[in-house]
Amino acid sequence: MTSPTHRPGAGSAAPGETGALADDGTEVFDAPPPRDYRLMVPAEGWTRIALDPQIWPRRIATMVEKQFRGIDNAPHIKAEMRADLERRCQNAWEGGGVELYMVSMDIHGIPVSASLLVTVIPRPAGQAKPSMEAMALAVSAEGRDARVEEMPAGKALVQRYKTPPQPGDGSTYPDTHYDALFDVPNTNSQLLLSFSTPVAPLADVLTELFESVALSLAWRP
Repeated sequence: MTSPTHRPGAGSAAPGETGALADDGTEVFDAPPPRDYRLMVPAEGWTRIALDPQIWPRRIATMVEKQFRGIDNAPHIKAEMRADLERRCQNAWEGGGVELYMVSMDIHGIPVSASLLVTVIPRPAGQAKPSMEAMALAVSAEGRDARVEEMPAGKALVQRYKTPPQPGDGSTYPDTHYDALFDVPNTNSQLLLSFSTPVAPLADVLTELFESVALSLAWRP
């Protein structure tokens, strides 16, 4: 699956000498940025929602109808599911999200739900981009697990952590998260892959799956 590496208005580095700084302190580059990126996700159980306000209502409507196919006596539940997904998409889009994957599948006979949010993070003009190592040290100093890992798409700042369950999820288990942050080549932007699941008994298995998806990231010229 491919998607643009920036959204309208996100901005990109101006052409110039590699490693040079513009008047505002922003690094500029002499090579073009990638046109988009590619992620390999499982064929079954992963539904992609493009975070475009003109697109996601139709995509969500299709998802909900598929989920409740053959069930005609649950209009309120369908409406709640549609509204919840639309809120998630709106919040993700406002935060720079470009696509959201909703995961629903069985692993070892256990129903599994999870999500992947892909976000483009533009660096404000005049703000130098810190190294992955510096960011890992800063995160670790706050007591969180963070490390820099070499991946095919470049260095990634990887974080694994847990958060309290979301209200309304009906779960008492913490949510498991796996985040991987990449520099977008020849830009001042970064790309964040944010995976999460509320299925604590399969947290380790799902983290391995999330890592395999992150390893599949490739930049397309």
